[in-house]
Amino acid sequence: MEVSTKLFNAQATKNFSKINEQIQDTQAKIASGKSFLKASDDPVTASNLSAKREQKILLERFMKNGNTAKTRLDLADSGLNQVINVLTRFSELSIQAANDTYGVDDRLAMVKEMEELSTLVLEITNTQDANGKSIFAGFKAATSAFNKKLDGTVEYVGDRGKHALQVSENMKVVSALDGGTVFGSIKTDFGRKSIFEILENSINAATTASSVTSHGSAPAKAELELAVSRNPQNWSFDIEGSEGKVNINLNLSQASLSDLRDEINLFTDQTGIEASYDDTTKKITLTEKFAGEILLSNLEIEGVDKATTDPEFYVNMESIDGEGNVIGYRRQIVDKDQIMSTSVGDIKKSINHISNQLAFIGAQTRKTDQQLNFLGERLTIVTAEVSELGDADLTKLVTDLQATIVNRDAAQAAFVKIGQQSLFDFLR
Repeated sequence: MEVSTKLFNAQATKNFSKINEQIQDTQAKIASGKSFLKASDDPVTASNLSAKREQKILLERFMKNGNTAKTRLDLADSGLNQVINVLTRFSELSIQAANDTYGVDDRLAMVKEMEELSTLVLEITNTQDANGKSIFAGFKAATSAFNKKLDGTVEYVGDRGKHALQVSENMKVVSALDGGTVFGSIKTDFGRKSIFEILENSINAATTASSVTSHGSAPAKAELELAVSRNPQNWSFDIEGSEGKVNINLNLSQASLSDLRDEINLFTDQTGIEASYDDTTKKITLTEKFAGEILLSNLEIEGVDKATTDPEFYVNMESIDGEGNVIGYRRQIVDKDQIMSTSVGDIKKSINHISNQLAFIGAQTRKTDQQLNFLGERLTIVTAEVSELGDADLTKLVTDLQATIVNRDAAQAAFVKIGQQSLFDFLR
């Protein structure tokens, strides 16, 4: 029998090296907590794990977008609710200002509060998120949505873009509305207006509420003094006498006031009212043929589309007795837009308009909440799958490591024992 000690030692050393590599590999898996260290260890599992990790990253991105959208929608919701509260208070003040029981000082206090509330609305419309981005500025989120100019008017400086964030493979949610739509396009009886135009009209109407009126009446005889433009402009109003009511509609200028006399007299049979014109005083006198009441109302003047603190065009109406003396007080009849009741109506339309926008925000918020819940469930499932594919079974690895170490130590002990034998031990 021929024994090669050299060959035996080489084979033993190679086996010990493999065992040590297994121990090191198992220790590395335990340290990293991973079931495999290289894709080559398990190509199929590695491929599946990579796909699951990509899916997890995508879901986390959707979750982040959803939370961002939720935050911005909550800010928009809060802002719009505050605006509605302010408008409700504005409406209350406007109704009070239209009440003749309040004096000049009372109305001045109301106007002051209305001005402060208008400033508050401007601040709300320029609400920003935690990143300093305007909620209502559209895609121009780096700037304020609204800007107050030197003349006191407010302009929208954003755009009509609507931010939308991806919250799933095939779903987006709108995270904010543009201020032009929400606050700059409120439908009224006289066209679309911005909320700031409506608030300014209300303030101006409240300022003049004690000195102007939407209608005037006089018993039997009245004198009219018109403040008209040099250039022709359309005037329309209702005139009513004992025989009925008609609408007067014609173009007037400072040079054509007598045309109003002629127009009124065309309808004398229908109203019972006759008109005369004094070329010296530029005044028109109305006489009710049956000594009935004369009523003027619903004045609309071309070019007057908002309330001002100092109306430029109007009709002064005074009652005249049989001897031509003025009786009572003068009534300044102005365009509908100057009247407090018109402002109150526009404020109510503003509340309805913003309530509709708030409903849209609420729908987007519910949509986002539902999607976040669904994403949370999907993320939990995918995370578990990633863990199942990539995380090591530490209990099994530690048991395997201990067994491998025991096997290695036993093999080394056997190798030492065998290595102590010589040729003479085999010859005996």
